[in-house]
Amino acid sequence: MKRNRYIDSVEWLVIACLVVMVAVTFVSTAIRYLVPGMGGLYWAEEVSRYTSIWMVFLAGGLGVRYGVHLHVDLITARLPMPVQRAFRIGACILMLVFEGVLVYYGAIVAISNMDQQSSSLLVPMGYMYAAIPVGALLMMFETVRVLMRTMQGLDASEAEPAPAHVVNID
Repeated sequence: MKRNRYIDSVEWLVIACLVVMVAVTFVSTAIRYLVPGMGGLYWAEEVSRYTSIWMVFLAGGLGVRYGVHLHVDLITARLPMPVQRAFRIGACILMLVFEGVLVYYGAIVAISNMDQQSSSLLVPMGYMYAAIPVGALLMMFETVRVLMRTMQGLDASEAEPAPAHVVNID
């Protein structure tokens, strides 16, 4: 199967965030215990928190693409296919509305906090809050993709199976 550069890039960014989070936390904890009198890296908690936030919002779009977000289909799975399709379309529309709200208000929050700096890193907080509209835009893009496939009568999850490293608990 042909790999998508956009998806590969987002996956690598998510992996990089996880690696940075684990490495910084490990090093800070090791320093705290191995170097007497030193309390670890003062900025480690902030780096870990902000990379975690970015990781979650970037991965949200991947979750939509691979259909691994939590959904309850106890009732809808028993309905006829045309009704199931209508419910999927309705769910996509509701998701797009919510993602639009996230993009709009996330951008407002990010822009309005560019003057505020984080306490340890002294980085504008707007960059940290930018994860909200960026992640919501990725989710919006993937939701439109799922909506278009659903309207064409295709099952979006069957069209693009999740790679082996994505765990689906169905």
